[in-house]
Amino acid sequence: MAADTVNEKYRIPVIIEMVVEGFGGIDVEDLKQAVSMASRANPGTRLVARGKLHNSRLVDTGVAPPVRLFDDPGRQGQSVEGFSFRQYPLSIPRGPTCDVILISSPPTRIIFRGHHTVIDGQGLMMWITDVFRALRGETPIGSSWTESVDQFRRRSSVKESKWTGGQCLAPTGSPRRLTPNSVSFSHIEIPGPVSNLMPRLILLTAEAARRHQPTGRLVFGVPISLRRRKPEIRSSSNLSRAIYVEVTPDTTDGDIYQTIHRHLETDGKPAFAEIVIPFLPLWILRKSLENSHRTGIDTGRYWVSGFISNFGRFEKKQFSTSGFTAASIYALPPSSCSTPVFFILLGLDDSISISAAMPEMLASDGRLAALMEHIGRGFSSPAREKENRPRV
Repeated sequence: MAADTVNEKYRIPVIIEMVVEGFGGIDVEDLKQAVSMASRANPGTRLVARGKLHNSRLVDTGVAPPVRLFDDPGRQGQSVEGFSFRQYPLSIPRGPTCDVILISSPPTRIIFRGHHTVIDGQGLMMWITDVFRALRGETPIGSSWTESVDQFRRRSSVKESKWTGGQCLAPTGSPRRLTPNSVSFSHIEIPGPVSNLMPRLILLTAEAARRHQPTGRLVFGVPISLRRRKPEIRSSSNLSRAIYVEVTPDTTDGDIYQTIHRHLETDGKPAFAEIVIPFLPLWILRKSLENSHRTGIDTGRYWVSGFISNFGRFEKKQFSTSGFTAASIYALPPSSCSTPVFFILLGLDDSISISAAMPEMLASDGRLAALMEHIGRGFSSPAREKENRPRV
């Protein structure tokens, strides 16, 4: 809620959005029924916050996320980027915290949105695939766990790795003073599968950053799902925590790979902030977050260089029905003025989607486009990688 208040000032909400784009049509009433069925099976999509400070809890309202029809022939073929969240906010205390927007003008696009407090990328994809199961007349798989990540940590004894960020470079250089309340998106597709995908993306992004500023810290956050700690639990809730990877000029993709997988298996010590945050008044948290925003804008040094999240691999048929054929699925990642870039990776059949969100102050003058071109070229060239790496 503190982040919502700060980001409202900067008009950037903490929302994850996935766009399913394709050919054919989906009836809005059929979609509403499918969303209702999938949300009953995944009650984590119906959560709102109740209570204050450390006594607050996420509770199930029992109300299905709304489905909104947006039919505007004048937008035919235009991008949906930056459209949905500004028009329809999601509210943690009031709800809804998830919703669906259907754009019927060709190509047909269905935007699934979730507030990151209640749902993470893996949870969002659980819900989306269940919506399409319902549209095809199949039974949703569902998930019964609705508790928050902090409640999950108490049950599973999961601890946090130590924070090592601060004073970090942005991948596109220093911010240029434009309107601080706008965000840019970019999306590319590369052939897949790709060995060691995330470490290579981190190295390519770090390389781009050093072209702008040769010296300085580069630390990247990598969200990981805590679900693997309790595989018997199936949950669409936000059960992600971030680990942090520092990249030096000598870092290799193998180093990053080992760091990530070491954290997946090993607990660290809980950060002091994680212990005290639930007891702090919202105004203190808001002030701290706003100071972080202003520091990045004023100094060009950020608490982290960026985030990279991998949503996994899927098939187009999972997002198709008898009357609708999915052509692509891509993310509009969450963004913040204090986070230079947020990447979301998603494998779809034989291709990989790389989506990026960046504050306009860092994306201006074609800098985000240049970064994505650099990344695309990097994946098209022969990679220096070890054999027998897992493919993502």
